[in-house]
Amino acid sequence: MKAQLHRTTLTFLLALITGCSMSHGTSSNPAKNPHPVKRYEVTATSDAPGPWDSIEGYINYNIVKANDGIAKCVPIGSFLGEQSLTSIGVDIEMTRVDDHTWTGYFYRDALQDEDYYNLGICHWDVTSVSISTVAQGVRFAWSDLFDDLLQHGAETRYFKKSAYGDHALARYGAPDLDPADPAILQHPEAYFRVTIAIRERAP
Repeated sequence: MKAQLHRTTLTFLLALITGCSMSHGTSSNPAKNPHPVKRYEVTATSDAPGPWDSIEGYINYNIVKANDGIAKCVPIGSFLGEQSLTSIGVDIEMTRVDDHTWTGYFYRDALQDEDYYNLGICHWDVTSVSISTVAQGVRFAWSDLFDDLLQHGAETRYFKKSAYGDHALARYGAPDLDPADPAILQHPEAYFRVTIAIRERAP
């Protein structure tokens, strides 16, 4: 009876320890928030001259900095006087809506806020949202800062139509261009538009 009680107690303690270790992370490997509530929809549109072979979304998270550009919860290195802040990237699945539109979802509060260095709670937030597509071996990628997307709702970029299927670009990917680029303004028919937009959605 005592042996069985001892095994039961030991099993409970191991489960408790394991559970605690799984609920905590580090600044370079943060734990997931078990109850995220800030859900966002990301929408990607494209007027590409052909279909995409693949498409995926990518969300970047960072520890929130103060107005002076310093994260108060992370120590400053004594040698270089800089902070070591890791960016955390998360892929999100994009679902086809029609020939030109794809949507996906992410949680702004997907990572668990914690005190990693006994300097106070580190708060995580999304810093950028990106879309990456591939067509005939060439990658087309466009992105924007999360704060800018919150403010403007959408971001538009352009690619050359001739880049679609241009295998010379397979190694580095097709360069994206700003809508204000003079070449686009002079010859809009030679380019195709892509956009990325976000909006908050109920969980």
